[in-house]
Amino acid sequence: MKKTLLFCCFLGSIFYSHAQSYFGFRDDNYAGIQGVLFNPSAVVDSKYRSDVTIFSASGTGQNDLYGVNVLDVLDGDYDLDVDASKNFKSNNRGNLNLDVLGPSFTLNITPVHSIALFSRVRSITNMVGVNGELVDEVNKDLDVSNSFLISGGNPNGVTNSWAEIGASYGTVLLDRDDHFVKGGITLKYLMAGANGYINGSDISVAFNKNAVNPALSEYYSTGTLRTAASYDYENGDKMKFDPSSAGVGVDLGFTYEYRTNCHTCIGNRYKFKAAASVTDIGSLNYKNITENTYNLNGRVTQQDIDDAEDIFEFFDQNYTKTSSKKAVKANLPTALHTNFDWNIDNRFYLNLSGDFSLVNANKVNRTTIANSVTFTPRYETRQFSFYLPVTYMEYSGTQIGTGFRAGPIFIGSGTLVSNLFSNSSKGANVYVGLKLPIYQNYN
Repeated sequence: MKKTLLFCCFLGSIFYSHAQSYFGFRDDNYAGIQGVLFNPSAVVDSKYRSDVTIFSASGTGQNDLYGVNVLDVLDGDYDLDVDASKNFKSNNRGNLNLDVLGPSFTLNITPVHSIALFSRVRSITNMVGVNGELVDEVNKDLDVSNSFLISGGNPNGVTNSWAEIGASYGTVLLDRDDHFVKGGITLKYLMAGANGYINGSDISVAFNKNAVNPALSEYYSTGTLRTAASYDYENGDKMKFDPSSAGVGVDLGFTYEYRTNCHTCIGNRYKFKAAASVTDIGSLNYKNITENTYNLNGRVTQQDIDDAEDIFEFFDQNYTKTSSKKAVKANLPTALHTNFDWNIDNRFYLNLSGDFSLVNANKVNRTTIANSVTFTPRYETRQFSFYLPVTYMEYSGTQIGTGFRAGPIFIGSGTLVSNLFSNSSKGANVYVGLKLPIYQNYN
């Protein structure tokens, strides 16, 4: 029960590195709909007459508390407390981003007008402000614990899952001599899945160890803790999408190309490309969220913790709770994306891209992405591409990955090389997809 208490108070367990998306591949001129997800202007003047995606998925997890050997984790019987490297701070953070794309397609209507339709399911969980030192102390076995007094601060976490149906439109805005500009917009209808958050305010915990009778060891705490969810998690209800709790999202993007490679060629014939977009402008409306606020001022013993059947019973029996039903808006993870692509020599490219959150992660119920910057050497042809992305992730540091596209299949990871050779990986990413490409008539 001691570790369960830790989980619910501070959500420490989200710092496991599970498997923002499509590192390396999304910058490929043959990325198709996966590129449109990050910049809707990519839909027009594409290498494809139509790109039909059957399925693709990407997952990214990272943290700055635990470092693990991913191969040992996959073997099973991995104990974080014993086997992982640890970096306990007063403000540990973590993020988990899952992205699944269903049947989707792009279509060139004319050489200067294109559209796309896509279906997508997403889930983002992020946590900031977790006192790793308190996590460490509370997680210790009683026989090695010592008395302590630690401020838990203001931990803040949120999880948000939703489905979306999107329609994109792109057009050529300028095509003059060496200069080429295109723009695009995506409108998305959103169906709510699950929204939940946990927020602590001025939390502190003191532990007074009773060496004679450990069961009578005492925990003194202060502060308040808010928890909320769009479904009844206390009674084990399962998450489901709710069309009545809906919302609207918007993406906007532009691309500039400096074209010196071929003035008479059709298609993406540039020496240098610069692109920028803002995605996920909007929010979801949840009509009936249950919020519980606990006054944590009080004292409990280790016996109180051990006797509780579950964490909900423990909090209800030992702290004053105020419950309310309310309607809330859950923001989308609004972000700025930048992309600079240099065509070195025909098939070889160097790319620098960035993802930057425009949302304050410290505010209650605010879904965010983790900032990242990726440098990717790329080999690209019509049927095959190979990538070697090197990414600085905000929480987990520098990661090295690899990936490829071969006809209709693409597979990759933004962290594979690091995960294979590091004993203290703090992030993991993997993606895979299958599409039916219908190419333009030129190479």
